[in-house]
Amino acid sequence: MVLPAPGKPSVYPDELTRRPMTARRSAECPTQQLICRLRGAGVETIDLFETFLQLRKAKRPDLSGPYYLLRDSHWSGTTAALAAEAVARRIRDLGWIESGAVQYSVRTMSVTRQSDIVRMMRLPDIGDQLSHEQVRCDQIVRTSTGDLYRDDSNSQVLVIGDSFLRIYETDEPRAAGFIAHLARELRLPLASLVNDGGASTLVRQELSRRAGLLGGKKLVIWEFVERDILFGTQGWKDVPLPE
Repeated sequence: MVLPAPGKPSVYPDELTRRPMTARRSAECPTQQLICRLRGAGVETIDLFETFLQLRKAKRPDLSGPYYLLRDSHWSGTTAALAAEAVARRIRDLGWIESGAVQYSVRTMSVTRQSDIVRMMRLPDIGDQLSHEQVRCDQIVRTSTGDLYRDDSNSQVLVIGDSFLRIYETDEPRAAGFIAHLARELRLPLASLVNDGGASTLVRQELSRRAGLLGGKKLVIWEFVERDILFGTQGWKDVPLPE
């Protein structure tokens, strides 16, 4: 299963210019073309672009966003959970994975984040002038013990991708990102492999070196951020898996 993660400009094009614009998906959009080509080739692909577009149109107070951080390229804590719900719903519809028996609970909290854009610019003077952002997150805990969600390398499901999987998951507050929320939806722990900025090739190279992770897997979910379609680190190399 392939999961292109929408970039913020695709969800909020109206925030880029004063000209009248609305979030929309066009058949001429390169990302939409990729999704159509993958589906045409029989690759199950999740269209989160359409999901977020419909959420914006619905204007539901409980799902009103913002779907991305103000001064950061990543999605919000709420959006990570919404993406996990969309993926889990599709998995259930396909009947690929039976729901597990693990009960997870939600613990809501707030964390402070600094802009990743400022860090990438390496201009600390600018960063000092920008306020940090308070982000609401739902942390996932095992109901029976109260322990934070943890991966299980023996899971039937492997999730690979980039920092859109890492955010809130292995950094603060931990166990509150896409992976933990998908585990809660499926009621079973997952296996994961994450490489910041390297979902196009680097994470697959790491999977090739650690091919034992594929043992017993029924489903692999491959997430990559939209910008990597054109600008992925080391491009999109062919990476063979050991036999």
